[in-house]
Amino acid sequence: MQWPALRSTLVTIVVLVMLVTPASSDGPGGGEGDRTMEVIGAVLNTGSSSAQYGYISSIPGIPGIFAGSPPNETTALLTFYSDTTTLRVINHGPLRIVNREGTMAVYFRDKPGADFANPESFRGGTPVMVSTLRHQVILDTTTNQFTTIFLNTVTSGAGFTVGGRHHDLGKPGQTFRMTVFGRPSTSGPGQFVIAGYTTGIDAR
Repeated sequence: MQWPALRSTLVTIVVLVMLVTPASSDGPGGGEGDRTMEVIGAVLNTGSSSAQYGYISSIPGIPGIFAGSPPNETTALLTFYSDTTTLRVINHGPLRIVNREGTMAVYFRDKPGADFANPESFRGGTPVMVSTLRHQVILDTTTNQFTTIFLNTVTSGAGFTVGGRHHDLGKPGQTFRMTVFGRPSTSGPGQFVIAGYTTGIDAR
């Protein structure tokens, strides 16, 4: 067989293989791990410690995460709380970069009732996923608005049951990323309000 004809045949075979081979659910952009968990919360800074807390407002494929209306912290069945400690602060022009490490827990509540006036109320319930984390805060000191990127590694995951179905948010060893955007709060005790989402969470 002449080379041009052989090359054409090989290209055809490669294309056919690509068309019929299913994408791996473990790779980027495929499977359950791409589900996005949306979060809404607040930040309370005390010295070198920083707590980020709030509730999960959406997980695709998992309905019934609110006990009623309106969907907010008072009706949320899934809340989160992160304890972090500042490692370093770097000033770069109007930007302030803060690195922290700590832990994050997601809680499932039999009864809702979290309250942003009481940060500890977001720890109520049963821990259904715990992770270690490192995050980077990029604060614009001219506006006091910031973006924070969390890198989390799951250390335990008990799962929870809603509507008669069992769900898991992750398994030990799995990693996920969370990005939140924040600005100063108009009410305390948290100094900032945040909202964002996760990528790579293995919720199912």
